[in-house]
Amino acid sequence: MTAQNTETAAAATEAPAVDGASTAGAGEEFARLHPATLEVGPNVRDQVDTESPEFRALVDSIAVHGVLQAISAIRDGETVVVIDGQQRTLASIEARAETVPVVIRSVAGSAKAREIARLSQQVVANDRRIDLTDGQRAKAVTGMLELGVSVTKIAKTVQMDRDTVKTAAAAGRSQTALDALDNGQLDLEQAAIVATFEADGDHAAVSELLDGHRHHFRYTANRLLADRAERKERAEAAGPYAERGFTILDAEPREGSGYLRADDLVTAADDAEVTEAVIDANPAVWSVWLTKGEQITVTETGEVIEEEQVDWATEHDDEAKAEEGYHHANALTFTDVWTGEYFTADPVAAGTKPGPILAASFAEPAGDVDPDDAAAVAAAREQERLKAEAARKEAERASRRRTVELNKASTAATEVRTEWLARFLTRKTLPKGAGKWITDTLVDEPGLLTQNKAPQYLAQLLNVDVAAVTGPTAGYPGSEDRAAREAIAPLIDKASEARAQVLLLAQVLAAYEARMSGTGKDYWRRTGWGNQDNYLGFLDQHGHVLTPVEQAAAGTITPEQAHDWLTSGQEETTATE
Repeated sequence: MTAQNTETAAAATEAPAVDGASTAGAGEEFARLHPATLEVGPNVRDQVDTESPEFRALVDSIAVHGVLQAISAIRDGETVVVIDGQQRTLASIEARAETVPVVIRSVAGSAKAREIARLSQQVVANDRRIDLTDGQRAKAVTGMLELGVSVTKIAKTVQMDRDTVKTAAAAGRSQTALDALDNGQLDLEQAAIVATFEADGDHAAVSELLDGHRHHFRYTANRLLADRAERKERAEAAGPYAERGFTILDAEPREGSGYLRADDLVTAADDAEVTEAVIDANPAVWSVWLTKGEQITVTETGEVIEEEQVDWATEHDDEAKAEEGYHHANALTFTDVWTGEYFTADPVAAGTKPGPILAASFAEPAGDVDPDDAAAVAAAREQERLKAEAARKEAERASRRRTVELNKASTAATEVRTEWLARFLTRKTLPKGAGKWITDTLVDEPGLLTQNKAPQYLAQLLNVDVAAVTGPTAGYPGSEDRAAREAIAPLIDKASEARAQVLLLAQVLAAYEARMSGTGKDYWRRTGWGNQDNYLGFLDQHGHVLTPVEQAAAGTITPEQAHDWLTSGQEETTATE
C-alpha cells in the first residue's frame, strides 16, 4: 500500500492527546501525543510505500522501542501538522503506539514564506542524516554481547537475523576488521573471518587476507583455515616425538638450510644405514618434520601396502576379481596418518656423515681428468652419476612438496567454486550464451551426464536432500545415482520452462564438477583430458574468478606457475606471465 502525504490519519480528531505540552524552548514546545491526532501534511516525499521492507522494519522497531527521535511539527490552529516524521507517524499508527514524542514549533510570516521553509526543512532533514557505518553497527552488537545480552535478544532488538548478529559480533572484536569493513575493503562476513585470525594472533594471515585480491578472499581464507587446522593436527601428532626428546620443526627444511636428512646419511663408524634405533639413541641432536599422507592397509590382515598394489578397476564392485598380485579396492582401508622424517644440523654429534650421493653433491667438480687414467675416469663418472642422483632426489622432493601444496589449494578452491555454483544455479533463466554452450558440450560428450556420480553432485548443488539407499538395492552400482535422480525429479516437475533450462545447465555443470573434483584433488595436473578448460572457461565467463590452481587445471598457466603464486603470495598470475 502507498500512503499519500496529504491524507490525515483516520480518527485524528477523535484520538486524545496524552501528556500535556511542556515548554521546550523559545518558539517551541514538547509534547507526547497520540499519533492519530497528528496530521501528516504535504511532504517532499510525496508517497510512502507502507509495504516496503524498510517501512515494515520501522513498524516492528517502533513496536519494540517506541519512537526514539521526536517528530517535528507545527501548530495550525487546533491541528498539529507533521513537518518531519511522516514515516514515523504512519508507522506508529500501525504499531499502535499510545504516544509519540513531538516537538511543536511556532510559525510566522506569510503563507509563501512558511511553504518555502517547509520544503527546505524537509529536504535538509532527509538529506543530512548520516547512517551508522557497518563497523559501528558491528561494534554495538559486540558491546551488547559483552554486557550479557543474548544473541536472540539482540536480534530482536536491533532487527537482525541471528546469523548476522553472530557474524557482526565476531567482526566487532577487531578494529582492523572494522576499519576494513567501513572503508569498503571487506564485507561483514569477510571482516568476521579477519577478526577470527587476528584474535588467534595470526597476523601473517590477516596481512595476506587484507593485501590479497578481494575476488580470491574466500579461497585464501579457506586455504589459511585449512593450514591452521593442519598445524593443529601436526602439533598433536608431534606430542609423542617431543616426549621422546626430539625437536619439532614447524617447516620442512630445504636444501641449503643447514639440516641434513637421515635418509641421506650413513653411520660414521661403518657406513651403515641410519636406522630409527640410531636416531632414538640420541634424540637431542635430531629434529622431526611431520607430514600427513594416506596409508593403505589390507582390512583383514592390517598389512600396509603401496598404491601401486591396488586394482582400482574393482572399486565399487564387490563381485569383481582383482588382477593377480593386486588387491581388491573394496578390501582395503584408507586412512590419513602422520609420519615423521628426521633431520640433523650436527651430523658429527649424531654419529653420522653424508652418504655417497649427498657427499657427491657437496664435492667440487672433478676437473680435468687424464683420459688414460682409467681409475680417475671411473671416479669422475661415478661422481657425476651420484651428483645427478642427488639432483634427481631433490627434484622428486620438490615435486612432492609442490603436489602437496597444490592439492591443498585445490581443496580450498573446490569449496569456493561449489559454493559459487550453488548460488549461480538459483537463477530463474539461463545466462547469455549458455544454451549454445550446453548444446556444444553435449554433442561433444554425450555420455557426460552419466559419469562420476554426476546425479549426486547435482543434488548437492541444488541443495536437494537424498535419502540413504536401503533394502535390496543398497550397495548396488548406480543405486545412489538413481536415488539422487528420484530426489531431484519433483524439482523438475515444478519448474517453469525457463527454470527447467537452468536445471539442464546445472546437470552439465554438476557432471563436469563430478569429473574434476570427484576424481581426486590433483585436477590441476589433468589438463590433457576431461575438457576442464571448457568447464572452467564457462565459469570464468559468468563471474567465477579462477584461482591459480584452477587456471592450471584449465591449462592457461602451468602447475609450476600456480605453485609459484602460492609460495610467493603474488595475486596476479596469468597465462602470459
